[in-house]
Amino acid sequence: MGIYLKILAMMIAYGALVHLSNLLGFGEMPWQEMPLTWKVGDIVYGILDTLTAMGLWQKTVWGIFGFLGAIASQLIIYTVFIDYFAFTSEQHQTIYGLIGTELILLLIFFVLFVTKK
Repeated sequence: MGIYLKILAMMIAYGALVHLSNLLGFGEMPWQEMPLTWKVGDIVYGILDTLTAMGLWQKTVWGIFGFLGAIASQLIIYTVFIDYFAFTSEQHQTIYGLIGTELILLLIFFVLFVTKK
């Protein structure tokens, strides 16, 4: 489980870097032209992913709760409120890929958690 938490930390840190690079204007479109939902998401998940990555790397309980909370909230906004975040079929496909990846990460986490000795 410890190695998986480190791998998760690196993956979540990559996500944080993506959100922070969007904040700096290196994303799909300039910051000023982004929809408000993208701006809010980049700010919230830039902070949450950074803290979660640090917590997972240190193998803390709050890091695990941060991971579970981030995954749960992203699954909700990307399924229930997808029309606020995806405006083209390409963006929908990207979000579906993110959802699939998050479900796989969550499944691996729970399998390792249940089978840990």
